Amino acid sequence: MKLNRTATVLIAGSAALTLALAGCSSDDNTAAEVTESATSAATEATSEMEKNDAAVQLADAYIKEKPADKGMAAIFGTLTNNTDKDIKVSSFKLEGLKEGTKFEQHDTKDGKMFEVPEGLTIPANGELVLEPGSTHFMIMDNDEAMDVGAEYKLVIELSDGSSITQDVEVRVQPAGEEDYGNDGDLNNPEHMGGGEMDHSHH
Repeated sequence: MKLNRTATVLIAGSAALTLALAGCSSDDNTAAEVTESATSAATEATSEMEKNDAAVQLADAYIKEKPADKGMAAIFGTLTNNTDKDIKVSSFKLEGLKEGTKFEQHDTKDGKMFEVPEGLTIPANGELVLEPGSTHFMIMDNDEAMDVGAEYKLVIELSDGSSITQDVEVRVQPAGEEDYGNDGDLNNPEHMGGGEMDHSHH
């Protein structure tokens, strides 16, 4: 079968148009992917800048693991104050724990642990190190197991009106560092509410 000149031109033109449209579609998809990638990178960069510009930052945070029959566990880490004014920790909590769980800020002196109800202070242009045998956050009156590898969302409210929200992992307490007694209870329960509490060292 022979095609006349007009038909040949139409077929050739149609093929060229199809290729052109396919090329445009491919270019559009590529452009969309580039735009999406650039937007994602910009969002991550902005998030990182905001994090670096935060008044207070939390680093190296972890929760000491505990079985269900222990009533309390501690949270450790380092809070860095990037401002020229002292900032207090107003409160903190771990989301997802059962109702009735208490969250207290503690310090330790001469082997005695005591609550700091007014809130721990993060010094201006300095650090507050939360560590065994010193200042730390305490999770109290909780009979849930906190297994190694589990993550909880830690929310810290600060006196300047800002807050920190960060996922924190449960870890094994390094050997040789303090424990809080095999039963997880305070050795001096009559001192709860700001009094001194014995620490048990192993």
